[in-house]
Amino acid sequence: MPPMTLSFRTKMIAGIALIQILFLLAILMSGLTVLSQSRAQALMTRVKGDARLFATASANALVSDDIGALRRIVRQVMRNRGVIYAAAWDGDGRPLAHAGRAIEGAHVYRAQASVMVDKTSYGKVEIEVRDRRFGPILVRASHRILAIALGEIMLVGLASWLFGRYLMRQVAAIEAGVARIASGELGFQLPVAGHDELARMIIGFNTMSAQLKTLQDEATREHHEVLAANERLERRVYERTEELAVANRELEYRAMHDPLTGLPNRILLQDRLFQAIRAGHREATPFALMILDLDGFKDINDGLGHEAGDLLLQEVARRIVARLRQSDTAARLGGDEFALLLPGVANGADAEIVARKLLDALRVPTAIGDQAVSVTASCGAVLFPSHGDEGSTLLRHADRAMYEAKRTRQGFLSFAPAMDEAGDDRLRLQVGLERAIRHGDLVLHYQPTVNLATGEVSGAEALVRWPHPVLGMLAPARFVPLAERTDLIGPLTFFVLRQAATQARAWAERGRRLAVAVNVSAVSLSDSGFADRVERILQEAGVAPGLIELEVTETALMRDPERAQAAIRALSGFGVHVAIDDFGTGYSSMAYLRRLAVAKIKIDKSFVMDMGVSRNDSVIVRSIIDLGHSLGLKVIGEGVESAETMAILAGLGCDYAQGFHIARPMGAEAFDTWLQQRA
Repeated sequence: MPPMTLSFRTKMIAGIALIQILFLLAILMSGLTVLSQSRAQALMTRVKGDARLFATASANALVSDDIGALRRIVRQVMRNRGVIYAAAWDGDGRPLAHAGRAIEGAHVYRAQASVMVDKTSYGKVEIEVRDRRFGPILVRASHRILAIALGEIMLVGLASWLFGRYLMRQVAAIEAGVARIASGELGFQLPVAGHDELARMIIGFNTMSAQLKTLQDEATREHHEVLAANERLERRVYERTEELAVANRELEYRAMHDPLTGLPNRILLQDRLFQAIRAGHREATPFALMILDLDGFKDINDGLGHEAGDLLLQEVARRIVARLRQSDTAARLGGDEFALLLPGVANGADAEIVARKLLDALRVPTAIGDQAVSVTASCGAVLFPSHGDEGSTLLRHADRAMYEAKRTRQGFLSFAPAMDEAGDDRLRLQVGLERAIRHGDLVLHYQPTVNLATGEVSGAEALVRWPHPVLGMLAPARFVPLAERTDLIGPLTFFVLRQAATQARAWAERGRRLAVAVNVSAVSLSDSGFADRVERILQEAGVAPGLIELEVTETALMRDPERAQAAIRALSGFGVHVAIDDFGTGYSSMAYLRRLAVAKIKIDKSFVMDMGVSRNDSVIVRSIIDLGHSLGLKVIGEGVESAETMAILAGLGCDYAQGFHIARPMGAEAFDTWLQQRA
């Protein structure tokens, strides 16, 4: 059986009637409550008055202790309307007379009064009254309010019915219009009667109907246009499919080849290496894998520019391909690193023949613009299956062999198991260095610098040492290059700077203002946040910036001149002096030096050490000193290992000297002792 539904008019009338009933009920309850409270307050006032009269009437009887009179008074009080209980007590609280029975309940009111004579209490009286007439009063009041409510409901119901009848005529018209729209009929107009809100709603409905008709017409037209467009699209799909096939082949080629050289990239090499390994296992076919890396390519790239570096890489790739067989694969792994896959090469001798031909071909100078550039390379080779039967293993071993060939400057080396151990040693050394930096296990030694004019100690160079738990005390040459090839050079540089700044402050607090020099690598100088980090470290250490000097090699400055110039300018801006180390070994121009905000230049020790026996070295040193003074710079000669060398430097006008003749690097405590002995 379907659920019974009510019309909107019925719901509206019922809702209004319900609201009216609730409202009238609230009035009824409120009126009865007010009536009850007023009645109760009036009766309570009366009871209190009767109690005070009872106390006044009982005063003589209590004073004279006339119990009989007191009982007559109590009986007289009980004759009053509504009194159901009366009692009297003496001053000690003993009951003397009472009548009736005290009860608890609705419409029962109780009051007490003290019997006072000349401000002396002789006892108290109590009276209790019940209101028996209030119940009928409430009933009559309720009947009147209910009669009024029923009349009100009938009037409201009639008004609601009349209003609903008017309202439903308009709603019914809108409902019929909605049904016509639902059936798909659009554009019709409903009749409008009156000017009220319902009339305006019908006008809005008519507007909507017209707009829907317009939209339907537009949709039909657009549908026909879409059908026509689909026909045109189908014709173009075939054309685009052919174009996409060509583009996909191009994308596949680009995904597998290096965009600069056109050689296969690492992905394609790994695929061909995998295929070669499968064929080798299946048919026992040997092959060789080589890793070739250019020597000093970064210096060429930085010195001549990236465009020249790209041209050089393209020429290197061309020469490699020209000297390989059609079955061989040459791939660019990234940067200046290439890989060669040589099927059928079964021994190291044949691999070396191929590698030597490639290395010789690369040494032939290449014309890059108006310059002839010659490049060398280092190559490492592995054989399948002798040096591994997995792609990752072969690549790792070939890379180890290449690294060893580069380190020993032999050009070419075949893999040997000892190289794998050496690679593991380098990894262990890297891990140990990271731990040593983190735990503060590195120490600084200080080598003094002497003012040649006064003979006084003007400062010291901080040189880091690593007391390795197994390998003993390691010099910087053993681990600094490793740090530069990894991300450890930054933490290492800042560790040394922090320790040097702390020592400079300690010397200054003892009255010795010694400038401490710290070496900075090209990697750190290229960091855009390097100067800010240096300033923060000096502030934390509480040392004056003028007591810290940063030494940067001439070669490092020329790797990225613009960044180097910006970093040096920022460092000089907050008082840190910068010196050019190993001056004379690079290729910086005087014009460039004039733009740098450096304070000192440090002549490379290779020129200073042989001044006594080489006239050319003496001329170079004199020229560097004159150049530095002409630019307003102080000059330091390092590598002073004899009194003769020190005297020559002083005679040439050099400002400062440093070397074993003065003192070897030493710890801070030994340095303090040396200073005391010198004094």
